[in-house]
Amino acid sequence: MGEPKNCSECGRRLRTAASRTRGMGPVCDAKTRPPQPAPATLPGLSGQRGPAGQDGPDLLDTDDEDDPQ
Repeated sequence: MGEPKNCSECGRRLRTAASRTRGMGPVCDAKTRPPQPAPATLPGLSGQRGPAGQDGPDLLDTDDEDDPQ
């Protein structure tokens, strides 16, 4: 019988092989797919510089000023 030629949600004709494999077009697929959570952003790991172009703290810094020896 083959792949469906019409969207299972709205009935429109499916144009691409990927849509026919899914059984629905990209718009209906996006509507029926559960929302994806936003990626977590960790402080200092955004890849952007701070105010006045300063970098964040260096996690590999070897200066232990607070550590009495």
